[in-house]
Amino acid sequence: MTDQPRAVDAPVGAYDEIALDLQQLRFAAGDVSYAEIVRRIAAHRERSGVDAGNARPARTTVYDAFRTGRTRVNPHLVGEIARVLGASEIESAQWEERCLLARRNPPAAPAVTPEPYVLPEPAQSDPRPAMVEKAAPANDRKFMLILACIVLNVLGFTLVARLGLPLYFDMVGTAIAAIAIGPWAGVAVGLSTNAIGLGITDSSSIAFALVNVVGALVWGYGARSLRLCRTFPRYLLLNVLVALSCSVVATALLVLLFNGGTGHASEHTTRNLAQMGNPLSVAVLGSNVVHSLADKLLTGFIVLGALGAVRRWIEVPFYDNLSADVMLHVKAIGNPVRGAGHGSRPLPANLAVNGPVPGTRRGYSKQAPDSP
Repeated sequence: MTDQPRAVDAPVGAYDEIALDLQQLRFAAGDVSYAEIVRRIAAHRERSGVDAGNARPARTTVYDAFRTGRTRVNPHLVGEIARVLGASEIESAQWEERCLLARRNPPAAPAVTPEPYVLPEPAQSDPRPAMVEKAAPANDRKFMLILACIVLNVLGFTLVARLGLPLYFDMVGTAIAAIAIGPWAGVAVGLSTNAIGLGITDSSSIAFALVNVVGALVWGYGARSLRLCRTFPRYLLLNVLVALSCSVVATALLVLLFNGGTGHASEHTTRNLAQMGNPLSVAVLGSNVVHSLADKLLTGFIVLGALGAVRRWIEVPFYDNLSADVMLHVKAIGNPVRGAGHGSRPLPANLAVNGPVPGTRRGYSKQAPDSP
């Protein structure tokens, strides 16, 4: 009779050694989070042909595989967990076999287990304390990231104010927080930046906090709800949408509150557009769109590089897909033929060239393509 890879029953303690060894494997792989393990399993299943809607295992199911005191376990899931944590195919099969052997050969007597090892088991069987312990460091890292983003925004704000650059650079931290943590974390970074900006420029800084808020919401919800960080073209589109949204809000503030300008270097473009006969609102909007597009696209590239470092602190779920797609586009630029997408046709090796051919009426004839 052959054992099937399904959840099987066994006495308490039969799978404890497997669970502890599985934890050691997780720590050796870099203390991989349970959410990341779920994501890797889903990706592996999809590559194996499983439908995306059925490929993702429940996070609690994956967590339970690492918990002692179990009486049921799914050998196939344990093998998948080992595989995504770096085990080879042979080693993954060995993990599955260990689970099946644990069912066939349960402990002879529970009383043999020494008392010091029995006492901690009830605490380990409850996932809530472990989850609370993991949540505390994660929250601390997010708070530290928010502070770092505020500092980054203030540095950019100060640099532009001191050098008179026709850019803004005051939303790099806003974008990082909004994309990596969430839109309202970006809002907190943006509001803090403009509040600190009061001491760097003048009172107009607080009015433009609304621009930072709008940018944070578009970046955050665009990345998470609209999934505009899954591919590089979508990521570029996201930054363009931020630029246009911020331009509309900034134009309204400049026209209604500041008569078209606050002394920013980009207002040279506004004056040039106004001298061409454009209304003030059109000149301000045109200037803002031009400079904001340059600023937000440059900000987007800076953020893309920064997210590679941020993911070492906290999980950025879509970063792997985005960075892989960026590399594909970089390779496509380096080798257009090899990097062309599906359905594209490579250029012919020899181009047809018109040249003189003796014996023709006009002296020229189109060269026939080479036969395959």
